Amino acid sequence: MEIWERASIRCMLNAKLDELHGEGFEEFFHRVMCTLEPSFLNVRTAGRRGDQGADGLLLSGGKLYACYAPQTVTPAKLAGKFESDLANALKKRRGEFGTFVFVHNDRRGIHPELASLLATARNDHPQLSFENFGRTHFYTQFCRMERWQVEDFLGPFPAAPVAVSVVLDDLVPLLDHLAEYRRPLEDLPPIPRPPLTKMDYNGFSWDVRHRMRLALPYVNHVEEYYRGRLDPNERDEVAAGFRAHYELIAQTSDVADEILWHLERHILGNAKQVSPMELNALVVLMYFFGECEIFKVPPDGWVPATELGVAT
Repeated sequence: MEIWERASIRCMLNAKLDELHGEGFEEFFHRVMCTLEPSFLNVRTAGRRGDQGADGLLLSGGKLYACYAPQTVTPAKLAGKFESDLANALKKRRGEFGTFVFVHNDRRGIHPELASLLATARNDHPQLSFENFGRTHFYTQFCRMERWQVEDFLGPFPAAPVAVSVVLDDLVPLLDHLAEYRRPLEDLPPIPRPPLTKMDYNGFSWDVRHRMRLALPYVNHVEEYYRGRLDPNERDEVAAGFRAHYELIAQTSDVADEILWHLERHILGNAKQVSPMELNALVVLMYFFGECEIFKVPPDGWVPATELGVAT
């Protein structure tokens, strides 16, 4: 897909999800998962037996899904729904899943109450993994579809490329954090060697490496941000989203500069952004670049040909 098509998917998907609540949202989720995952079971209710604690089961991944998308979210109802779904799943489907996934429709991202519930559940049930499945996860799923499948769910694409300035929902708080705390400093920390070696290994051009080097000293602000978040899974979920999007782009391009450009547009949309916003987005990417979540990792002992005295 072209970058403008991905940006269009994000806008059309948000508009679609804004309309869906309750059973309508659950049905939409079932259709999306059945389209992409052959081993997904869209569990329906069966009289007094109900759905036996599951709105969906992914057999190949050992995942159980619980959906919740009311028109108005209140902390008490959210907590009650989560705890009830988890209790039913443990009681009626014990042994059928290893990961409990809470699927929601909150445009603003994961609710603080849900973050606390997931953290508590992880501590109370160490034998299980816990995930949240929000709008960013829906977007990743739609980017895996063929164009005709996307249009079947969301309607036709615009007739021509469009400029969309929509920041990735899950990153709005992080970008706001960087806008407040990232300041030019005289004594910036030195750039660590592994990211520089990784730039060489992936074949970035000199101009792009220069931009990346400007962003690298500020990645500590991203680390500080995630250390202060209530949800211990948030960083890993964002990383998984970037990794999935990177792998999607890498299927059609092996040019590192081009892949990085697509990842920046993934964060900011395809409309031109002001320079500070673009730099903050690049800081986020360089954090996950240094954490080896995106781009190829050089093998142990690899050094650039220029350091071996070989012209490149």
